Amino acid sequence: MVNKNILKAFALALIIMFVFGFVFPVATSFITENTLPYYSHGHPVKANNKIVDSYLIGEAFNESYFFQGRPSAVNYNISSSGSYSTSLGNNTTLNLSEKYLKKFEEKNNVSASQVPYAMITYSGSGVGYAIPIKGAQIQVNRIAISINNISRGNISINEAKSFLNSTIEKDKQSNFPVFGTYYENIVQLNMAILNYMKAKNINTAN
Repeated sequence: MVNKNILKAFALALIIMFVFGFVFPVATSFITENTLPYYSHGHPVKANNKIVDSYLIGEAFNESYFFQGRPSAVNYNISSSGSYSTSLGNNTTLNLSEKYLKKFEEKNNVSASQVPYAMITYSGSGVGYAIPIKGAQIQVNRIAISINNISRGNISINEAKSFLNSTIEKDKQSNFPVFGTYYENIVQLNMAILNYMKAKNINTAN
């Protein structure tokens, strides 16, 4: 009797493992692959019909005509994603934040009081893609001037500002319905800039 009960329990365990460890994952993968391919593939970024990135992974956008993201403790290296083990109040972390704040102020010609706290603190993953709306808005002037320079005056600063502000408004996202706060996806913003300049026949390689 004991042996039979053990065999039944073992058989039931195998069935459960097969159903929930194989059948269920395969079925859900098949359904999402065919009904929600954009989400199941990790929000891919396409260029020339090729997947080149993901809207869920931030990058080090260093060009002057790009929006800057939050600081990264791993320099946006996805193979070693993470952040500093020290707390936000630690002297090392504070010094790094102060250093980034000064750099951000100088680059965007803004005062410290205008810079959202999230823009000078390191994201937990090191590849964060979200920035506060205000963090995007205070970069508009710098980016508009850069686009004007790259286009050799073909795109006026005011025209570039208008495009950037409308893109920020159009692309803002909420992290929770109704009661959530709004943010910007930096990958999405910068892809919009690239597409905008491509449509204007501006060679960003120059």
